[in-house]
Amino acid sequence: MIGLPFAVHISDGVLTWPWLAGGFVLAGLLVAAAMVRVRDEEIPRIALMTAAFFVASLIHVPIPIGPTSVHLLLNGLLGVIVGRRAPLAVLLGLTLQAVLFGHGGFTTIGVNTCVMALPALGAAWLFGTLRVGSHNSWFRAALVVVSILVWTLCLVYSIALFWLSRSTGLNDIAWGSAAVVAFQPAVLLIAAILATTAAWMESRLGHASEFPAGLLVGMTAVLATLVLNAAALLWGGAEDWHTIVLLVFVVHMPIAVVEGVILGFAVGFLARVKPEMLGGLSDDDALRAATVR
Repeated sequence: MIGLPFAVHISDGVLTWPWLAGGFVLAGLLVAAAMVRVRDEEIPRIALMTAAFFVASLIHVPIPIGPTSVHLLLNGLLGVIVGRRAPLAVLLGLTLQAVLFGHGGFTTIGVNTCVMALPALGAAWLFGTLRVGSHNSWFRAALVVVSILVWTLCLVYSIALFWLSRSTGLNDIAWGSAAVVAFQPAVLLIAAILATTAAWMESRLGHASEFPAGLLVGMTAVLATLVLNAAALLWGGAEDWHTIVLLVFVVHMPIAVVEGVILGFAVGFLARVKPEMLGGLSDDDALRAATVR
C-alpha cells in the first residue's frame, strides 16, 4: 500500500539500484525456470493460487507505531500446491497488487518476487521431504516441537534485538546481547514447555498426519520471507531502515503461527480429498494418489 512502504512487499525508492537490477535478473531466472513445460492441467491450479496470494495481501492491519502493515503471505501454501511454478504465481500476484492497489512497487517487483518465491520453493521441497515420515507419531511430535521451539526463540530474539537496537543501534553488541537474552535458561524452559504441550495437544486432537509437516513448513516459509526481506532492506536499503526492519519482523511473528496452522489443516484436507494437488508430490506419486482416490 502507498504510505505503508515497509511491509513485506518493498516499495519504490527504498532500495539501491544494484539490488533492484539484481532482483530483476534473479526473478527472471526463477520465472523462466517455472515456465518450462507448464502443462494445461496446471494452469487452473496456478491461477487459483495466484488469486489466493493476491487477495491475502489486501486484508492487512496497519501498525500505528511505524510505516508498515501486517497481512497474510500464503507463499508457503502456494509453494506446497503449485511446487516449482511458485515464482510464476508470485510474479503475477505482485504485479496485480502493484498495478491495481499500489501495494509494493514497480521497480522492486524483482526483489519482492525473490523474497516471496524463494521461500515458496523451499516450502515445496521441505513438505515433500517431511511428509514421508508423517505417519510416524514420534516424527510428527518432533516436527511440532521443532516448530514451536524455533518460533519462540525467533520471537524472543527479534523483540530483544528491536529493543536493544533502539538505544545502541544495530551493531555487534546488539546482535550478541539479543542472542544472550534468547538463550537464557528461563526462555529455553518456557520454549520447551510450550513445544512439549503443543506436541501433546497435536497427538490428542487427532489431526491429519500431514498437519505437523504443514505447521513447520508454513511457519518456516514466513520466517524465511522475513529474513530475506530484512536482508534486502538492511544491505540494499537507500537509507538506514534497521528500526523499521526489526519492527516488521516482530509484528509478523504471529502471522507465522497463523500460516503454519492454515497450511497444516490445508495439507491434511487435501491429502484426504485431492492428494494430487500437493505440489510436494512427484508426478508419479500424484498419479498413484489420484488413481487410489
